[in-house]
Amino acid sequence: MAVGLCVVFVLLPVATSVAVATSVSSARGLWGDGVTLQWLVTGWEQISPTLGRSTAVALGVVAANLVLGGPLAMWLARSPSRLTRAVSFLATLPLAVPGIALSIGLITVYPQLRPSGLLLFLGHVLLTLPFTLAALTPVLADQELQDCENAATTLGAAGWRVLATVTVPFSATALVQVVITAFALSFGEFNISFFINPPAAPMAPFALFDAYSTQRLELASAKTVLFMLCLVPVLALLVAARRTPSTRKARP
Repeated sequence: MAVGLCVVFVLLPVATSVAVATSVSSARGLWGDGVTLQWLVTGWEQISPTLGRSTAVALGVVAANLVLGGPLAMWLARSPSRLTRAVSFLATLPLAVPGIALSIGLITVYPQLRPSGLLLFLGHVLLTLPFTLAALTPVLADQELQDCENAATTLGAAGWRVLATVTVPFSATALVQVVITAFALSFGEFNISFFINPPAAPMAPFALFDAYSTQRLELASAKTVLFMLCLVPVLALLVAARRTPSTRKARP
């Protein structure tokens, strides 16, 4: 019962947005004056550049989380010390800072990086990296994984082969979680996209904010629907990951 209510609570606004986006005039009721796709066409023409920019940034953030977060999580998991505890604490600190304060702090300290968009990218990485560490560190600290890696090394496997055939398969579920979380958080991040990003190249969350502030409700709803459609592949990946049996025992 509770799950059903949660599903209705989440899906009802989505269904309402779709209905408004396909209504000729929502002021006269949903589909009161008929059904149209013109708002979706217009919305796509206006928001597609921002969706492209947000997607490109989000994919870059995912790559950065895998390249930086993987080795860092390995170090945190297998080199317990005061230093690793301090680094772990510092890595999660951005989550405790309000997004507005974090954005203003980054702009104040690194203003020269703002025009190029690099500061926006680094800000997104800063916000998503704690979730990557939270997902990977416990898995990489698993004793069973370390035993399998040691066995593979003893049998003569090179370091890269141990990583590819033991570590990565064992950590597959956590890696999928990292990809989904980093992409979704970056794609939908508003504060950094609003304060740090150059106004001449707005990101999708700011475009939605601007649409609801200055444009018709039907057009704003159409842009919302298109924004949500960009997350469908991520949700499909999540469903596929949940249906795939987890591999807890890696074979050297």
